[in-house]
Amino acid sequence: MRGYLAAVAGSEPLTPVSRDWARQRTDLEDEVPVVHEETVTGRRYEGDGIRELRIPRFKSVAGRSGDLTQGEWAETALAAAVLADARPVLSPRWKSQQRLTLGRFTPVTHIRVVEIGCVDASRNVLFEGTPEEAHHRYVRMAEARVRAVKAGGDYLPGQGCGACELVDICPAVPSRPGFLGVDSPPARRRSWSMTTARDYRTCPARAHLKDLFLPRAEAAENTPAIVRGQAVHTAIEELHSRSPVRACASTDAPATPEHWRAGRWEVTGFQARLGTQMVGDHALVCPLHELPGDAQVYPERSLVVHDPDADVVVVAKTDLLYRRTDTWFLRETKTVRSLDESDPLLAYPQLALALLLAHEGAVPGTTEEGTTGCRVELERLTGSGPVLTELDGDDGELLAQARRIVTEHATHWHADEEYVARPGKHCETCPVIQWCPSRPEKSAA
Repeated sequence: MRGYLAAVAGSEPLTPVSRDWARQRTDLEDEVPVVHEETVTGRRYEGDGIRELRIPRFKSVAGRSGDLTQGEWAETALAAAVLADARPVLSPRWKSQQRLTLGRFTPVTHIRVVEIGCVDASRNVLFEGTPEEAHHRYVRMAEARVRAVKAGGDYLPGQGCGACELVDICPAVPSRPGFLGVDSPPARRRSWSMTTARDYRTCPARAHLKDLFLPRAEAAENTPAIVRGQAVHTAIEELHSRSPVRACASTDAPATPEHWRAGRWEVTGFQARLGTQMVGDHALVCPLHELPGDAQVYPERSLVVHDPDADVVVVAKTDLLYRRTDTWFLRETKTVRSLDESDPLLAYPQLALALLLAHEGAVPGTTEEGTTGCRVELERLTGSGPVLTELDGDDGELLAQARRIVTEHATHWHADEEYVARPGKHCETCPVIQWCPSRPEKSAA
């Protein structure tokens, strides 16, 4: 709140608007008039012919305009157009299935859409202009996307499913009672992943604060090895995203081994050389060899199931999901300097979760006629070469072990309602330490 107030302290005096803003538009669909409603979310202000929407952000927005995606620019254009035509919403919010009742339209001469970075009091103007300019930008940048949204599309389960009120009836999210092996539903529906479990075991407060999507100091936890691993994963993901599908080759490794970048990850020196070797080694075990150009290949695909007994949405972000003939494969890729000879499920508990997801038919398409289920693979890229291990999902003993591991990782988190901090050496690399009430004094400064 202090950051928000500091960011708007020098703004011109405007009057806050308590009612939501919306506009209604009538389109013809199969020659039938259909009313569509568009609203904006944020803090609303107006005065002297000005209508302003302020969008609070957790993170800094300083200089963010150059990093906006096409989707974000389309959202901005839509918001500006709604402001240009906005009328106050008079109907109560809880009647969400009924058409909105809108008040009288008041013309304005100036539109402004601003985002506020609450963490550092930064301010970024996304749009400023006349209603005519707002309409023009809408036509140019948002109209096609709005039409696509209205037309609908495929379901895309992911991290946001945990906050969805319809997840228990969503056809794209399988319901698997007892999946986590815990019961006694919590006070609210939550999302859980192996990342959540790892954070919780380190410190319950860290897991909770990260689940609140608070701004993170990512540099604190990004060691050189972690950055190299992320760069290798990103480079392989980009290769697997090519169309038409084709297998990775050793020549796909970075051309400048001493210094290269993949996505937002940049590596130099030893880590860059090791990462170059790993990307090249991956070509030896790349699963896309001999697949047709139109094969079903999905890098970084999220798999989601809902456990109604625990009322938890389980999310697993897989490195690669692909189909070979009549079988699906779920591959996890790990980058390690030296090979770990311990039990793979204990070393990488996300494999246990992957086995359960495969066994429970949580992979889209595995229940179709003609498929033979899903197999799980572990690819380890090491300093001495690649190692590929296939886990037998039909092995009853292995599945029982996987179920024990998943339940052990979920049980204490599921029962916890306080998320008490567990201070220790890990505080030095905690990305949310600034929000922790138990942080050491030197971290609070």
